Amino acid sequence: MPIPSIFFGVTAKPLLVLVTVGCVAAYLFNSNDEHTPENLALEAFIRSQERVGEQIGAVLEIALVRQVVAYPAHGMPGYTRLLYAVEGERGSLMVTLKHIDGEQGAEVTEIRRP
Repeated sequence: MPIPSIFFGVTAKPLLVLVTVGCVAAYLFNSNDEHTPENLALEAFIRSQERVGEQIGAVLEIALVRQVVAYPAHGMPGYTRLLYAVEGERGSLMVTLKHIDGEQGAEVTEIRRP
């Protein structure tokens, strides 16, 4: 009769189930942010930029790399900087957007090759 492995008072099988459920939950919570209406609008904005199309052709994939939220002092409105990796038919670009709190839309602050 084999002796079950015990970790912190829990046998290996329930521990494996808990770890699996935790990983699935973390994946679902993280992937949920990618498809918000705001993110889809920003991706559409990037696709509509002529400079992007001129440099890499049709956009195939867009991925958010970094998001930084800043709140300057002295009553200035806060803003968000978003860095996107953009893959196209003829190469890739890094596109930086700036969105000021309380304003509609965003502006492109930088387009560069990675």
